[in-house]
Amino acid sequence: MDDLNPRETKGLCLLSLDGGGVRGLSTLCILKCLMDKLNRGRQKAGLTTVRPCEVFNLIGGTSTGGLIAIMLGRLEMDVDECIAVYTTLMEAVFAEKKNRSRVNMWLNLQPRFDTKKLKAAIEGVLESRGIAKDAPFNDGASRSCRVMVCATSSDLADTVRLRSYDVERAGVPVPATICEAALATSAATSFFDAVEIDGRRFVDGALGANNPVREVAAEAKHIWCYEDGADLMSKVKCFVSIGTGHPGKKPINNKLFGFASETLVRLATDTEQEATLFAEDWRVAYEEKRYFRFNVQHGLQDVGLEEYTQRGTILTATDSYLKEQAQDTGVTECFANLMVRECMYLVRAEEYA
Repeated sequence: MDDLNPRETKGLCLLSLDGGGVRGLSTLCILKCLMDKLNRGRQKAGLTTVRPCEVFNLIGGTSTGGLIAIMLGRLEMDVDECIAVYTTLMEAVFAEKKNRSRVNMWLNLQPRFDTKKLKAAIEGVLESRGIAKDAPFNDGASRSCRVMVCATSSDLADTVRLRSYDVERAGVPVPATICEAALATSAATSFFDAVEIDGRRFVDGALGANNPVREVAAEAKHIWCYEDGADLMSKVKCFVSIGTGHPGKKPINNKLFGFASETLVRLATDTEQEATLFAEDWRVAYEEKRYFRFNVQHGLQDVGLEEYTQRGTILTATDSYLKEQAQDTGVTECFANLMVRECMYLVRAEEYA
C-alpha cells in the first residue's frame, strides 16, 4: 500500500452520459449494474452502500443524459430512484402529442410534445423531494459531486455548459434554476420548444454534443488542471462514458422531413464517431483500465426517442448486452477500479464479482 500511486485512492472519477430520449433507460440499467456490483463489494468489505453522487466527482450529460445527470448528481438520487422517476417522466411527457402535424402553416417545424408537461413533471419531482420549483441549479452549496449539462445556444449554435457549481475563468455563468437546466438540455429540436434563460434561448444539447465525453473531459481539465497545468489523464482514476444504444444503419424514407430525419441520424452517427475518437485520444487510460465506454450494440436501433412503450425492448437489449462476455469483463474491470479508490486498498475483482 505504501507504494500505491496516490491517483489510485484520490484520483478523479468522471461520468459522462449520452443523449437518447427514452433509451436513457438503457444508460441507467448499465449504471445500475455497475453500482450494484460496487455496493456488493463494499458490503463484503464492511462498508456502507453509496450513490453515484458519492462516487463520481463530476457527472456530465446531454439531453436526457443531462436530465439523468441532474437527478443523480444535483438531486442525489440512487440509481433505482432515478429509474423509477425517469420512467414516470418519459410516460408523462410522451404519452400524448401536442401537435399531430410536424409543420405549421408557414412550413416551420413545430414541437410535437408539450413543453409545459415536461416542466410540470420536473417540478413535480422537485416538490416530491422537498425542493422548491425555482431552486437554483447552482445554489452555492459545496458538494463532492459537481454536475454539468450541455445545452445549445440557439443564437450562436454553440455548446454551453450549465453548472451546479462555481468555476473560475469560465465566462459569465447562466443563472438557471434546476428546472430550467433540465429543460434546456432536454429541449430536443422538433420535440420541445426552446427554453429561455436570462434572455438567452437554448435548445437540446445533443445538437452540439450528443456524446458529451469531450465536454466532460474539458470541464474536468478546467476545474482540476487549470492552475497547475497538469494533464487531466494523469489525474483521472476512472472515467466512465455510457451511451443509449448503437444507432445501426437505417435508410431515410421521409422526403418532406428529410432534414430533421438526417439530423437525428447524423447525431447518432456523430455519437459513435466521438466515442471512437475519444477512445483513441485516451488509449493509455483505456489500456490501463481507467477509461470505460459502455453502449448497447444491438436491439435499440429501432426504438424512437419518444417510444416509452418500448421499455421491455430496452430492458431486454441492455440485459443481453451486459451478459456478453466482453461487457461482463468490462463492468468487472470498472468495478475493480472503483473499489480500489473507494476501499483504499487493492481488491481482487473476482472476490466480489
